[in-house]
Amino acid sequence: MNRIQFSEIEDLLSDKGINVNKAFELMADDREFVYVSNGFVRGLNSEINDNGEWHHFFKKDTDGTFTAGKFQFN
Repeated sequence: MNRIQFSEIEDLLSDKGINVNKAFELMADDREFVYVSNGFVRGLNSEINDNGEWHHFFKKDTDGTFTAGKFQFN
């Protein structure tokens, strides 16, 4: 799992057609960090992603637990 400041991936998400305001709400913890899989990072940096390919993230909740989510980048 990779811990990344949301602002570091904001432009990449936008380039993939993701609404960054909604993504922030879904992904970022109270310190604006996101926790993403290696595949998520590769997917953001890839020109083309396979149809149906999901990229996983984890939001750290205030109690220290994580909630999983996923995006498709096409």
